[in-house]
Amino acid sequence: MGGKSFLFGSFLFGLSILVGFATASRAEQPSIKRAVVISFGLSAGGQGVGCGPDIKGLGKNHVDAKLHDARFYISGLALVERSGREIPVELEQNDWQYADTALLNFADKSGACKGMTTLNDSIKGTVPPGHYEGLVFTVGVPSLVKGEDGKDVVLNHSNFATAPAPLDIQAMAWNWLAGRKFIKIEVDPEGGVTRPPLPQRPKQTASAAPAPGATSDAANGSDPAKADPTKSDPPEAVKVNADGTVTVATWMLHLGSTGCKGDPLTGEIISCSAANRVPVRFAAFNPDKQRVVLDLEALFAGVDLNRDTGGATGCMSGPFDGECPPIFEKLGLNLKETAPDANDAGRPSKTGVKIFRVESKPRAALK
Repeated sequence: MGGKSFLFGSFLFGLSILVGFATASRAEQPSIKRAVVISFGLSAGGQGVGCGPDIKGLGKNHVDAKLHDARFYISGLALVERSGREIPVELEQNDWQYADTALLNFADKSGACKGMTTLNDSIKGTVPPGHYEGLVFTVGVPSLVKGEDGKDVVLNHSNFATAPAPLDIQAMAWNWLAGRKFIKIEVDPEGGVTRPPLPQRPKQTASAAPAPGATSDAANGSDPAKADPTKSDPPEAVKVNADGTVTVATWMLHLGSTGCKGDPLTGEIISCSAANRVPVRFAAFNPDKQRVVLDLEALFAGVDLNRDTGGATGCMSGPFDGECPPIFEKLGLNLKETAPDANDAGRPSKTGVKIFRVESKPRAALK
């Protein structure tokens, strides 16, 4: 009996060592991640949009137009499991992606476009293995993210000149207070955009004149509803008509936070009465076979691209800009408070987002 007990005890001891070794080996193995690429596109109905051919029949007046610029920031990208749990996509860090924010660009410097040198239509990252059925993301730049040391890192309300790519692009910045343009889409409609006569300006003294290269707060977005087309950056070419109205070439959508307060120069956290970030959710999405498309036909439905009632040319997120209500309705955002003290300006509305859809990837992209 003593010999059998000794053998059995030795067997259990050896088994425990093997189990412990296997457990330690599994613990030492890095977690396996699945690479994922989320593709995006730009269209007008069923027509692909780029910097070359005309975009046919945009707006309520069905005018042909040329693409001038098209870029937007995406953050909070996550895949949705069957259970409904959202699993964040860990973004690859590169010139297009920083922290959990990425910039998509559909306008280069060809044709009528005045965009960037390189196009970017996808976001790259990793997720844990799993059964994913949906996709969520937000159009916009977060105010803050947690750094590797656990401390807050300012993203939206930061100095573009010292910010990491892709937050370092001057054309996507308004100013430190207003932050970034979350969406910048500009088109040149055939016949241009006719606006009311320019307001008379008082003569400036030398001491009151802005510094060379400076732009007004209105042009930078702190008061976008009062923006003057001659003070945009760069200034728009303005044609004065016989009746005193003026015609400019480009209709602009610049979406960003408004009603912002605080002093970023002293490290004070900025707060904005209208965040104007657009949450998007798709219950069904397959990243291997499908892409997300921003549809300009849906975005500009209800907008007369040949007429502007004043303020900024187009919509620069101003709550009293006459061109913004139909745009914000398509974005699924409240342009103004829905009731006194509701504090829901710039928050998701009941209409839902109408400018994004999911479609099959082009065949060339599937190869």
